[in-house]
Amino acid sequence: MSIAALQIAAAPIIHTNFLEEFFAICKTEFGEENFSKWLASLEIFSESESEIIFSTPSKFIRDWIIREFLEVKSGQKNLKNLAQTLRPQLKKIVVISVAKATEELTPQLSNAEQKIVNLTPHGNVFAFGTELNSRYTFHNFISAKYNKLAVSMAKISAGIDAQINLFDDKIPLFIHGGVGMGKTHLAQAIAWQLKDQDKSKKVVYLSAEKFMYHFVQSIRSNDVMSFKEKMRSIDVLIVDDVQFIAGKESTQQEFMNCFNSLVEDNKQVVLVCDRCPSDLTNIDEKLKSRISGGMIVNFKSPDYQDRLAILKAKAQLMEQEICEKVLSFIAEKISTSVRDLEGALKKLIAGKVLLGEEITLESTKVILADYVRKSHSQAPTIEKIQKIVANFYGIKISDLTAKNRARNIARPRQIAMYLSKNFTSESLPKIGAGFGGKNHATVIHSVKLVKELMNSDQKILQEVKGLEEKILG
Repeated sequence: MSIAALQIAAAPIIHTNFLEEFFAICKTEFGEENFSKWLASLEIFSESESEIIFSTPSKFIRDWIIREFLEVKSGQKNLKNLAQTLRPQLKKIVVISVAKATEELTPQLSNAEQKIVNLTPHGNVFAFGTELNSRYTFHNFISAKYNKLAVSMAKISAGIDAQINLFDDKIPLFIHGGVGMGKTHLAQAIAWQLKDQDKSKKVVYLSAEKFMYHFVQSIRSNDVMSFKEKMRSIDVLIVDDVQFIAGKESTQQEFMNCFNSLVEDNKQVVLVCDRCPSDLTNIDEKLKSRISGGMIVNFKSPDYQDRLAILKAKAQLMEQEICEKVLSFIAEKISTSVRDLEGALKKLIAGKVLLGEEITLESTKVILADYVRKSHSQAPTIEKIQKIVANFYGIKISDLTAKNRARNIARPRQIAMYLSKNFTSESLPKIGAGFGGKNHATVIHSVKLVKELMNSDQKILQEVKGLEEKILG
């Protein structure tokens, strides 16, 4: 798309009553309380005849709107079909979060003198109006088996790992994993470390939404070349929530141009995403290929031992002594995310410090009942695993529970049993029962066989790892 065409697409369409009429429909459909709480902050960021991009200043509100007012079941009213009553030609609604800028570029400075955007109070870390969290450092990051590779590569990117000499050039780093696993913490830790090492380095940390925001703003102000020059002048680029550029062709093109330029100049690029590159939809294949040429590391879900180690380390950081039984209970019952583990621990400690309540196993079960219930409701089930495996191999779910011994059925069934053993707390007999009444010996045989195949067959290993990511995603 040409710059001229993009300027037209990004320019506001003058429909003075649209937002007012749209809000009136939303109030009627969702109620005054829901509208005031979640939708009233929406503003039109950019629009064309076929697409409207709304912005809201809060990531939490953005996520809630997407989940509750956009990604609803078929047949239910959502923001898109409500907007289509006013604009029938509308094909897409997007909601992004754009924090209110606290400082604008100083207009009297020349382009050469202007900083990329406003500097944070932390020296040379450019945050594009988004403050870095002072707690998100390597010192406060807890490393365990599940994130060991990600942490090692992050330290190499930050120039503090002994293995850095293994790489002659800067390798683009792509970190992906589920919500609440610590990806943003690790990305910001890289920024903090680089800032401490070399005050002269231009280190840019921003979300993909912020990148899009500043790119569109540069188009509106007819200053695209200045934006390009600024982005290419930096030394380290760290971009969070990369998945949010999906479907935005012009932003993807500029992002890829910037990415290519920095990599070719041996600059460090770190990308953070909630899924692996191959699972990104509505992303240009050239951009996917460029991303895949770097180091891709996955934040897997921590197992029981990882969760217990995390809880012990966090309790120590908070200077709190909590008995092993309590920590073991939390590690066993809460498996959704590291964020939930930390939240549960803080809730216990708050009761102890603020209310003077002793932390016992019995009180823990009562205080954390909601966390346990949430974790249980989100935990993978045999049925969920069967559905994912059946879709992956292009077979029916009923094939996994039948007695069919054909290789194209038997192998997926064995892999599904292996995954059920690893990702659910069901007993071997219960797993066997879920696969058409197989006995526990059959399950044990399947688990053992799949482990052996993963060690000897690269294709099986990749398939199982791909299925694990879909289960955790």
